[in-house]
Amino acid sequence: MTMAGHDRSGLRKVRIYGVLIALLGIMMFPFYTMFTSTIKPSQEMFNSPATLFPQNPTFEAYFQVWTQTDVLLWIGNSFLISLGTVALTLLLAIPAGYSCARNDFVGKRTFLLAVLVVQMFAPVVLIVGLFDVIVQLNFYNTYFAVIIPAAAFTLPFNVWMLYGYFKTIPIELEESARIDGASQFQILTKIVLPLTKPALVASITYTFLYAWNRLLFVLTFLTDSSKYNVPRGVFSMVGALQTDWRMMLTVSVIGIIPLLILFAFLEEYIVSGMTAGAVKE
Repeated sequence: MTMAGHDRSGLRKVRIYGVLIALLGIMMFPFYTMFTSTIKPSQEMFNSPATLFPQNPTFEAYFQVWTQTDVLLWIGNSFLISLGTVALTLLLAIPAGYSCARNDFVGKRTFLLAVLVVQMFAPVVLIVGLFDVIVQLNFYNTYFAVIIPAAAFTLPFNVWMLYGYFKTIPIELEESARIDGASQFQILTKIVLPLTKPALVASITYTFLYAWNRLLFVLTFLTDSSKYNVPRGVFSMVGALQTDWRMMLTVSVIGIIPLLILFAFLEEYIVSGMTAGAVKE
């Protein structure tokens, strides 16, 4: 490569890295301001103009949250609701996606499109009807009142993603196992699902995040404060006359930490699962 070619290649890399750094900075700025606000003294938090860097950093807000709120209870409830939603979603999405991938039946395309239509409705549009159903089923003020609607809204995405991934698994593997005497349940659990690990991890992560961040369902269906999740716990700190914004932001920062840990461990599987089937061979 000539000297001019090296210069053009170097300039191109500088432009690419510059754009990536700028995008990353824009995306991370809200999180940066949220975190720095939690370590500013109360009087500095509302200074005008706002300070970009804390002048006198303090972790007083974290101590107050730890001693004056039920943040651990909210995190525990968020885990319970999220894991329950993941279990119910996968219990329904795996057989649905697998059946559609391996069988041709009348109305298959209509079924898949109908599943997709559910994804297009915002939960707030259906909340009144859902409230009536939840009350009729005696699920009001129970964890099921949040888990079932959350699973319903994550099911379309998971059915479609697993459907696409199941189609990439060679049918010959299942036929060989069937000749060896394996039942359909054994084929699904011992051959297909282990090969679907990246897609399953992506499904679990998407569903977990969706359920973790739900406020509307908890706000509508749960009145027992001992069942509040993190978003509802933050919302409960809004006062009629005064609101401690610093403590609200601190609880929000603490509530993000489990999600960051989840992403750190599963990032590789999430990327491969989300992009599986994107390229047709």
